[in-house]
Amino acid sequence: MPNRLVPADLGAGLAGIAAGAAVTVLVRSPHTRPLVQQVDDGWYRLVQRTHAGPREAASRTLDVAFGTTVDWTVRVAVTAQLLRSRRWSALVGWAATVALGEVSVGPLKAAVDRPRPDASMTRTSMASYPSGHALAAATTAPGIVIALVPPGRARRRLLAVAVPLAAATALSRTFLNAHWLSDVVGGFALGTGYALAVPAVTRLPADRVQCGRSGRRHR
Repeated sequence: MPNRLVPADLGAGLAGIAAGAAVTVLVRSPHTRPLVQQVDDGWYRLVQRTHAGPREAASRTLDVAFGTTVDWTVRVAVTAQLLRSRRWSALVGWAATVALGEVSVGPLKAAVDRPRPDASMTRTSMASYPSGHALAAATTAPGIVIALVPPGRARRRLLAVAVPLAAATALSRTFLNAHWLSDVVGGFALGTGYALAVPAVTRLPADRVQCGRSGRRHR
C-alpha cells in the first residue's frame, strides 16, 4: 500500500503545481490577463451583491485561524512534535513544504505585481497575486496531516477534511475583498501541490531502499 500511495501523492501534487503555474501565466501574460480579469470582476460583483453575515463571520474566523500568528504557532508545534518523535523523513518533507511555500510568495507577487480589489475588509500588504493566505492554508492544513499521520485510510479521511478547509480559507479571501478569485485559485493550487508533492519526493529514497530490502528477502 505505501508504494502505491507515494506515486499517487506525487502525481496529484505535480498536477496542483502545474495548475498553479498555469494560472500564474494566465494572470501575468498581457494577452490573457484581461480575460482573467473579466472573470474576476464578475466574481467580485457577485460577492458584493450577496454579502451575508454568517459568511462574513466565517471568513473573518478563517482570516485569523490561518493568519501569520496562528499559522506559524501551529507550524512550530508540528515541527517540535516531529523532532521529539525523531521522524526525520517526515520532518524534512514538512520543513521543505513550508519553506517552498514561503519563498514562492514574494517573488510571485513581485513578478505579477497585481493591484488588489477595492474595499478590502481586512488588513493587506504587498501585491494581490498570489494569495499568501490561500497558499499558506494549502501548505499547512494538508501538510500537517501528511507529516503526522502515516499513509493509509486515516490519512485519506483527514486529507478529505484538510483540503476543503484550505479551499474554504482561500475562497474566504474573496469574500473579504482582499483578493481576486484567480489570486486564491493560483495560491491554493500551488500550496496543495507543494503539500502533496514535496513529502512524496523526500520519501522516495527511503521507499526505494525499503523496496530493495523486500525484494532481497523474497528471492
